[in-house]
Amino acid sequence: MDNDAHDALLRHIFKHTQGNAWLKPSEENIHAGVCLRIAPGQFRVFPYEKLYLEPFEAAVRVLNPAVAVKVRTAAVHAALGSVGEGATAIYVDKSTRIQILDNILDLPRADKEQCGAFIVRLQHRPARPAECVLVVWSDDLDTIIPYCRDFEALLIKLVWS
Repeated sequence: MDNDAHDALLRHIFKHTQGNAWLKPSEENIHAGVCLRIAPGQFRVFPYEKLYLEPFEAAVRVLNPAVAVKVRTAAVHAALGSVGEGATAIYVDKSTRIQILDNILDLPRADKEQCGAFIVRLQHRPARPAECVLVVWSDDLDTIIPYCRDFEALLIKLVWS
């Protein structure tokens, strides 16, 4: 695949939202990725050709933001570990609520205006391990990196308290 402007954007967003995951892929961040709308109804996902990102891309297509980022970090795991079973949201501060969904395919039914993010908890399946991820999206490419950083900072603050 020849690199174009979309590839440059995908790589830039991934690099600046995944910590050092872009340098050292591991079991901890294998499910991370970026999905970018390149035209109406057309999206591109990075890292490329990763089957585990297909459900993420399908859900983002229906949600239809300009860009969405799937992040898997220790702060996400710790935040989810701080809530009881069956919780539907985490309040990370007085004005920020992150919705908890049971499956990435529920993403299109989430509150799109909800600060642009929520945590997704995928249920365990015998062939695939459970994953806990934060999905952040925006209709403005310029805000996605700050949104990801802000949510990570809020989660760290929540876990610390």
